[in-house]
Amino acid sequence: MFPPIPENTVRAARASYGKGNVYVRLGDHLNALVSKLDLKNPVLKREGNITIFLGLLTIIQHIEQLADVEMADSIQQRNDLKYALHSPVSGLRLDPAALCTFRQMVLADAEYRSFFEGVLIHLYPEIGPDETGKNVDAGRIIHSICENTIHKSILDAMFRSIEALSADHFNWLRKIAPPHWYERYARSTVKTDSIITIQQKELSQEEISEDIQHLLQEIHQSNSRELVELPEIQILNRMWELLPRYKSTNNCNDCINKVVERRSVIS
Repeated sequence: MFPPIPENTVRAARASYGKGNVYVRLGDHLNALVSKLDLKNPVLKREGNITIFLGLLTIIQHIEQLADVEMADSIQQRNDLKYALHSPVSGLRLDPAALCTFRQMVLADAEYRSFFEGVLIHLYPEIGPDETGKNVDAGRIIHSICENTIHKSILDAMFRSIEALSADHFNWLRKIAPPHWYERYARSTVKTDSIITIQQKELSQEEISEDIQHLLQEIHQSNSRELVELPEIQILNRMWELLPRYKSTNNCNDCINKVVERRSVIS
């Protein structure tokens, strides 16, 4: 069972959202819902509440179309999610790769899949758009999150590469950048939780791939060690090398998050 909701979290969430918020309602009934799970499930007995926590976050990711990093940031920033998770107002710190690892286990391990299906049945109806979680397919949810996370990770890597080049190698970038890059990869003047705007998130994988290929080819042809060794370019290049495998398998057998620095799993 989850501990009682901290008083400061209660005050912060209800001041912002009131009792009608879906996650506030979830927080009020979380322990009653958890009690309906199969407490004899080997995964739950072996690993405890952390699996329920990761299962619940996976549902929220699917519903809100959040990538792993976005989900990790949200549980630190959003008071409604802190309330739902019974976490302190300071929030919880989560390594985004823990979410990917959980998805891998659901796909690869029958016990994990059975556990997650139970979480879907009892928790999904509380926050999902459908009336029941019984017909929600665990595999489809996992694949949907993986595709979304990979897409946003690649976009974020390209965005940060352009930003780094603009700061230190603007004249070189100006010579090789197509005109549409100035709008496509410009920082929004409106402050948001993410450096990437909604419009930028809607870029297709094909559009981003063409841009990455062009940028990396130009860097290679420049014969500039300084450009090649930029940390942002090295991350982008590593993701580009991995992308064909993700496209061909599309089954979350590996975490794209592994190419970037991790945080502690949870604290």
